[in-house]
Amino acid sequence: MARSSTEILSPARTEIARGRPRAALKELEAARAELLASGDAAGLTEMLELARGVPTLAPVDTKSRERLLSAIEHSIASLSPGAIRQPAARPAPATLTGGAATFYPYASVSTEQILAPARSVLERGATGRALRSLEKARRKLLDRSDVDGLGELLDIAQRIPTPKARHEKTRRQLIDATQQNVRYLSRRRALRAGEEWSDPFAAAGPKTTSKLPSLPPMTRREILIAAAIVVVIAGGVTAWALANRAPQRVAHAIKCPTGEEGGPTWSPDGKRIAFAKNGTCGTRITVVSVADRRMWTVTDSYGVLPDWSPHGDQILYRSRNGFSVVAAGGGEPLLLRGDDGDMGAAWSPDGQKIAFVHGLDADPELDESFRSTLYTMKPDGSGARRLIGHKCNPRTPAWSPSGKYLLFACDDGVYDLPVNGGSRNQLVECDFSIWPISVSMTPDAELLAFGWSGIETMRITGHNDPKTFVAVDDPKHATITVDWSPDGRKLAYSITGSGSDDGLYVIDRNGGHRRLLAEF
Repeated sequence: MARSSTEILSPARTEIARGRPRAALKELEAARAELLASGDAAGLTEMLELARGVPTLAPVDTKSRERLLSAIEHSIASLSPGAIRQPAARPAPATLTGGAATFYPYASVSTEQILAPARSVLERGATGRALRSLEKARRKLLDRSDVDGLGELLDIAQRIPTPKARHEKTRRQLIDATQQNVRYLSRRRALRAGEEWSDPFAAAGPKTTSKLPSLPPMTRREILIAAAIVVVIAGGVTAWALANRAPQRVAHAIKCPTGEEGGPTWSPDGKRIAFAKNGTCGTRITVVSVADRRMWTVTDSYGVLPDWSPHGDQILYRSRNGFSVVAAGGGEPLLLRGDDGDMGAAWSPDGQKIAFVHGLDADPELDESFRSTLYTMKPDGSGARRLIGHKCNPRTPAWSPSGKYLLFACDDGVYDLPVNGGSRNQLVECDFSIWPISVSMTPDAELLAFGWSGIETMRITGHNDPKTFVAVDDPKHATITVDWSPDGRKLAYSITGSGSDDGLYVIDRNGGHRRLLAEF
């Protein structure tokens, strides 16, 4: 039987109800093609009104919605009254059900396993990373319609301390999204069971504290006596603390910040790889021998996103305060430039420049908590020169083998940019708005690699479509970073957040001989 416009638009309505505007836009685009093919102008008109009501917070989603609205209007205009045809019969879409059982992603993973990474990070006091981990868990629990798991996640989110305003905003958004998901799933469950449904959060409000019984007013003499007692007790406690303080108590104030593991970078001789790895106290820059997997740490403090110098004597990385360098064999790091943000830097092939991404505080009108701009500077951290503004929101850059171009990902794809001036050129068009994409080019400038739905590679000449070089079990929630070896024969890549695939790997250029160098 032919599908009605209500059936065709049903998946998009479902995604809107679940609070997933990006998925809703994809469903609407698929619906537009089907309605146009069947000549259903009334259905397209209904779809136009539905698309106008899709809430979009991210700029890339707003652009997608505008393009979709324009395409729908063009489709309606192309269907004159005489050209409208009856919907053609189409086969019913394949369902995800088999017998009495329903297929859900992550069905083999328990709720506790999904929430475990967030609990672990929360115990270490990394609030921002805990919130990101909870957002990943929310999506997984939503995909398998786990109402109880979402309720448990909501309880965790409501108890997270957020001293920073940006963390509190992220926490509030997470709570709102989780409540919306619980509403949607519980209402759907009730409708299927023929039961009445009531909003579990309709009466929710700020928790009230219990009220103490009123006491008779104190006399002036009683007030003075109570104040004197408080002063004596406070003075005694302070004196005792000062007299008994010990040097080892300072250890309780030491913080061990953690960051995203991975970010491999080859040494110029191709024998070692530097990367970020979590240790006994936070994330450190670590070096591993490619031949025998022997590992050693080169920094005593926090470090992520390393990049080996062309001469092989230093490693550049993002430290807690900005961009720092440390001797390749370890030692005291040197802060080159103070900076904030989550992106890294890269040395030019001749060692004369460093390209880096600088973090910017968000504009109050923007939803994002972080925007970025691309700069170059001298190896000593001076002479910073901005190349592109924050509208592109660039990720960690890489240099072309000639040193004339920079390669980097923006919200809408991968670009190259002449270092000495010129406009950026898009190599890959894709939605990278929520991924920290890294890119790398082979020394012969033939292949480009980046991590997204897996390890993607493409030939630079002809701008061919990317092909999946290495598949990843859970690319939706993974962070993938890549780097070609100095001779271009091998590719090092790291995966975090995917579960079973997490680790640092090396694989041949032809896709063979994959080796695990470090587990995360």
